[in-house]
Amino acid sequence: MASKPTEIIVQRVPLWLAVAITVIVSLPFGTLLGKYNLALWASFIAWAEYFALGAKPSALKYIWILFPLGALTMAIFATINNYCVVYAGWDLLTSVAVWIFIWVAIAVYIMRFHPIFQHGSLPYFNGLSMYLALYFGGIGPGSGAGPLTGNPLIDPWILWIWVSLAGIFGGFLGWFNILLTFPKVVKK
Repeated sequence: MASKPTEIIVQRVPLWLAVAITVIVSLPFGTLLGKYNLALWASFIAWAEYFALGAKPSALKYIWILFPLGALTMAIFATINNYCVVYAGWDLLTSVAVWIFIWVAIAVYIMRFHPIFQHGSLPYFNGLSMYLALYFGGIGPGSGAGPLTGNPLIDPWILWIWVSLAGIFGGFLGWFNILLTFPKVVKK
């Protein structure tokens, strides 16, 4: 009985070299655009998601939809939190505790309503966490948070756009990284 030929993918450019080239290609987007810089570390997280989801173009659907959606839930949180602290005079810690509890619970509850969340939970949660990382950690000029205005009700949405772009760019980097290996299917 003859064995069935198997197909394997051969990388004509080694992955280590393709990764290094991809990093170099990404650098201008996080270093040379000033207040329009992307948070490349967030892009690199989405790049890793591409590999975690199988390193196939079909992974982009999950990253490009769910990363921004996860960030969206936290943009709503940030808007409400900013309003309560700045305009309603709430204590910062109390406001954060109340509203982050509610919006994280909502973000997780939403997942039960569509099967895309079961396969795409990683980009969804990474969008949520990358938004929070920039919101709480580093939203100065050039940090990757976007061209913030100083308006506490507008800036959460600018941040959402920039976090979403960082995630979308990261998905592209994953796809580009594989493309650079010039993969070839061969029968063995």
